[in-house]
Amino acid sequence: MGMRVLILLYDGVAATDIVGPADALATANELAGVPWFELRYVARTHEVTASNGLVMRAAPLASARPRSQQMILVPGADERPLRQALATPQLISWIRAHAAVSARVCSVCSGAVLLAEAGVLDGRAAATHWRGIDALRLGWPRVQVRPDALYVEDGRVWTSAGVTAGIDMALAIVERDLGRPVAMQVAREMVLCLVRPGGQGQFSAPLDLQVRAAGSPLHALPLWLEMNLEQHITTADMARAVGMSERSFNRSCRTVFGMTPLTVVQTLRVQRARALLEAGTVPLKAVAPACGFGDQTSLGRVFREFVGTSPAQYRARFSRPAPETALAATPQTRRPARSSSSPGRRTVAASRQR
Repeated sequence: MGMRVLILLYDGVAATDIVGPADALATANELAGVPWFELRYVARTHEVTASNGLVMRAAPLASARPRSQQMILVPGADERPLRQALATPQLISWIRAHAAVSARVCSVCSGAVLLAEAGVLDGRAAATHWRGIDALRLGWPRVQVRPDALYVEDGRVWTSAGVTAGIDMALAIVERDLGRPVAMQVAREMVLCLVRPGGQGQFSAPLDLQVRAAGSPLHALPLWLEMNLEQHITTADMARAVGMSERSFNRSCRTVFGMTPLTVVQTLRVQRARALLEAGTVPLKAVAPACGFGDQTSLGRVFREFVGTSPAQYRARFSRPAPETALAATPQTRRPARSSSSPGRRTVAASRQR
């Protein structure tokens, strides 16, 4: 028996939150040669218009009665349509009724807010788009928000961060149900760079620092640090790089980044160390010098302080082989050729956002 997947639609919904995960699941069916995921779309109305103008047809909410061998997926939306959905009792009641019996309950992006309103996330850890973290925390304090996760699995409840993180979550579900080789084939078919674990951050530290520094006297600092990260860097070096005195630089650093110069450097070094450990292509002893740490002891101390685990444990948990490597070890399922007259299924080629 396969898994029925009910995807909830409503006006103004974010189309990518729907199409991305749905294509990943549909592609998994095709590559595995087994129709495991039975995709169905439900809504209050016969047609729903997404935020980008895409018109989608759906079955009535009442057409799918709750059952245990099913998964529901609740996509997100911008603030206005999301508020309208929150104010629609029929939608919240539908989520609550189906979540009570479903084998798996999922949300993408701000769809976590709808799950929270239905009481599904009470006492559970959850992820959402980084823009909605504060709103979820304040509006539903019983939810344990994980601000820096791509997706979170808490029992049978899965929640993901914004946009393409929903595809990451879908690939993890494919791996859980159909095995890692199929998930890797799906990633390759959809032109995704890799299968990312949920513990990875929603966005990179360099990008975050660049955004914070934009328009400030420190705007050039993040790039300078990235280019010199493997070197010994002092506060004086950073101050000279931006043409400031050490005293003024120290004040500006705390104002712009909310952290000391040392913490800024360590944040970037830990980010690079995480990337190298996840890639799995650099020997563990070579990670420290590549990131500017004096030795492995220094790397281990700072890494544990920032990440909560050792570099070796982090690599063991998050290191992933490249898709080509995994596929080379596994016979690849050939897709049947389609005639030009058949409608076929359109596969979305998605890029991953960090």
